Amino acid sequence: MGISKEEAIKTLQSADRLFVAYSQATKLPYVTCDEESGSYNDQVWIFTTEEGIKNFGQEKLKDKILLMGMGYEKKDFPRLYGTLYAIGANSVVLTDGEEQVEVELEKIARQADFSKLEPAKRPLFNPTLQLTGIYFMQELRRPVKKEEHKNIRGLEEELLVNLVKSEFLIAMDTDPNDPKKINIPYLKNKDGDIMQPAFSDVTEFEKFAKGKKLRAAKVPFAKLSEVLIQQAKALVINPMGFNLILDRTQLDKILGKKQ
Repeated sequence: MGISKEEAIKTLQSADRLFVAYSQATKLPYVTCDEESGSYNDQVWIFTTEEGIKNFGQEKLKDKILLMGMGYEKKDFPRLYGTLYAIGANSVVLTDGEEQVEVELEKIARQADFSKLEPAKRPLFNPTLQLTGIYFMQELRRPVKKEEHKNIRGLEEELLVNLVKSEFLIAMDTDPNDPKKINIPYLKNKDGDIMQPAFSDVTEFEKFAKGKKLRAAKVPFAKLSEVLIQQAKALVINPMGFNLILDRTQLDKILGKKQ
C-alpha cells in the first residue's frame, strides 16, 4: 500500500529536511505542467532523500534538462512554500522512494493574505509572469538544436503578453549625505556591459537587495525604458531568477514603438 495524500501532507509540513528540484536555467524551482492527467497543474518536484533527487536529475538529463537539488530544513518550509506561491505553482509532487503523490499547494501551506492592506502598501507579486518566464527560460536554455525546442514560439508569446501588462520594482539607493540624490544600482555582464535590474515581485527584489539599504519604486512595463539609466545597455528582469535581458530595441519592439 502506497503513501496516502494525508501522509504526504504531513511529510511536506513536518519532515526534518526535504529536497527540491531546481532548474539551472532559472535558479528557481523546476516546474512542469501536468498535461497527461488533464489537470494542467503547475507542479514542483520535492523529494524525501538526496538519492531520490539525484535519480530524478539523471532521468531528466536524457532530455537535456539540467537540474540541481536544493535542501530545505523544516524551519525554511514557510519560505519554500511562499516561493512556490510567488512563482505561480499550484501543486507539489512528493517522491518518497518508489512512491509519488501529488498534493495541491493550498493543502500544505496557506497563501499570505494582503487584501486588508491598502493597495499602495501591498507587496508586489506577479505569479503569472513568473510562471510564463520560468516555462520559457526552461525550454529556451535547454541545450538542444534550435529545431528541437518544444513550443518555444507559444511560450514566448505568453511571456510577452504578461510582460506588457505587468508592473515592476526598480531598485534605488539614496545617498545618506544627500537624501535628494538617488543612485540606481546596476550589474555588469562578463563583457563589462551595464545592465539595470528590474524585478517582477518583492521576492526577487529582496534576493537582490539582501544586505543593501535599497528602496523600490513600482513602474509599469511601458515606462521601463524611461527609467533606464543612460549608461545601461539593457534591462535585466529578475537577475537572481529567470534573468531575462531586454535591450532598448527589444523593449521598444515589445511595446510596438517605431524604430
